[in-house]
Amino acid sequence: MATYIVGDIQGCLDSLKALIEEMRFGASDRLWCVGDLVNRGHKSLDTLRFLRDLGERFAGVLGNHDLHFLAMVYGGHAQRRSDTLGELLAAPDCAELAAWLRRQPLLAEGDGFAMVHAGIPHIWDLATARANAREVEAVLRGAGHDAFFKAMYGDQPDLWDAALTGMDRHRAIVNYFTRMRLVDAAARMEFTHKGALADLPTGYRPWFSYPSRLGCTLYFGHWAALDGTTTGDSRSVRSRPQIVALDTGCVWGRTLTAVRVEDGRRYRVAAQEARSRTSAA
Repeated sequence: MATYIVGDIQGCLDSLKALIEEMRFGASDRLWCVGDLVNRGHKSLDTLRFLRDLGERFAGVLGNHDLHFLAMVYGGHAQRRSDTLGELLAAPDCAELAAWLRRQPLLAEGDGFAMVHAGIPHIWDLATARANAREVEAVLRGAGHDAFFKAMYGDQPDLWDAALTGMDRHRAIVNYFTRMRLVDAAARMEFTHKGALADLPTGYRPWFSYPSRLGCTLYFGHWAALDGTTTGDSRSVRSRPQIVALDTGCVWGRTLTAVRVEDGRRYRVAAQEARSRTSAA
């Protein structure tokens, strides 16, 4: 039995199936995903159905695009121009799929590793991250989830304080787990920079460039501009071997990547959706 952790799928089901074939994914293997199962790609509905039907063989964490879909279902928020969720929202099993998705965690753990969507700030150890994740997951799965999704959006507070309460506390936790890229030394988040590691805003560095307090390998996605690799300088994912980046921009026509946990082997396939668009042109 092997465990494969795949990067952001974002509705690119054809690429996911090609990657599964490349990995020779067996009947006893498990597929984990770093979040952003849906949106921007054009098969979000079929992707959720496929992953849900894997049952206990699938483990995922919530990404910002997954939460955005849930905010439309439960919080009444409108689609954005860049969204590709119309088919999913109109599907007869949309409510069932949304209920399944909102029961996915913000943080998942395996033997010697953890998985999140965007990252874990350097000011948290694993126990703190776990406690914060469980706190918000209880809200997402509970009777108050509608109120959470109505008030979910926002960049404030942008700095963690253990004394935060209510929605401010929950929004900060969600933003660290699902939106964070750059932070300052105090772990204040900066939300505008989405590119590579050049030309960073003054005073901010990638969250993974600070010494980790986790004590385990951490797999994450969310930052497609890294392409799973970086420049090799002091800010690099490669300089932190226990921090593994897996978003390689499949939805932007690049590749979909997975790692086999047991031996660290990487698997990568070209975006099948890009090939389909080229063939149809």
